[in-house]
Amino acid sequence: MNFIKSRKHYIFRRSRYYNAHPQSKFEVEILPGILAQFGESRGRYRSRQYHLLQLSINRDLYVEEIADAFWKRFNIIHINQKRRGKKIPRIYRVVGSSQKLFYGGYIVVCEPCVTSREAFVKQNSYEYWSNQFYLSNGIYSNPIDSKEAIGLLINKMSANSAILQDIPTKTGWRVFEEMVAEMFRKFGYEIELTKKTRDGGKDIIALRKNGDKVTERLLIECKHWQAKIDVKPIRNLIGVAVTQDELPTGVILATTSTFTEDAKELKMNPNISIELDLKDCNDILNWIGDYNVIQLTPAEIEQYLREH
Repeated sequence: MNFIKSRKHYIFRRSRYYNAHPQSKFEVEILPGILAQFGESRGRYRSRQYHLLQLSINRDLYVEEIADAFWKRFNIIHINQKRRGKKIPRIYRVVGSSQKLFYGGYIVVCEPCVTSREAFVKQNSYEYWSNQFYLSNGIYSNPIDSKEAIGLLINKMSANSAILQDIPTKTGWRVFEEMVAEMFRKFGYEIELTKKTRDGGKDIIALRKNGDKVTERLLIECKHWQAKIDVKPIRNLIGVAVTQDELPTGVILATTSTFTEDAKELKMNPNISIELDLKDCNDILNWIGDYNVIQLTPAEIEQYLREH
């Protein structure tokens, strides 16, 4: 997050601002003198998934301490009217109604449900998370504790994306795998993490089901590298995929780095019905944003509008 003092505003700018498509940006005055700017990422233009880019607070109406406290305390979220999901915890304000939508959705100002945003800002580091939730023998052996710890880390990254690059590449690669697994679990997949090895191939099997029928089967390889990803690990992943007893519907190579031009141009054999998807650091940040989206049904929105 960047803090900027202009002549008229205190500006709190998130890293997403620099990756947003310029034609997707719009502003909403959520309170007198407080403007929230939203936009879509360049890779998801016209997806109707809008994320907060920056908050501008009028210096004539608010002192710096109040502006800073507001930024730290509240989440400002755009919610598509048609999306369904989890209830918002403690509502502060809903901007909009069924007759007045902002780019097809509502703007919601809310307080986090478990830990205050201020605490996240003060404790916003990978080192702090590691000391609190990561033992000498790795993630807690209790799966519930592991899930909660990884979820907390992802939540921290939504406030400070730089934490993603703070994970040590030599010792933290399993943490990145756990993160991807937890995000896909939140996205509605059944997850199987493979053994803790670094021999390549696949780290995660993600299944989407309709009843007992598997409708989507993904093999996911995670690479927490500093160097760019070339064609070799992608070919290795494809090789593993085509030798499976049950062919996957898709393979994903997810990295906190980027891909070489040769890697980006690599295509699947058209005779093989497996979709290849390469996800770089910007895509991972988009996943993190989607993981932390809080959603309401239209009926719940209307109830909040009546009560506030």
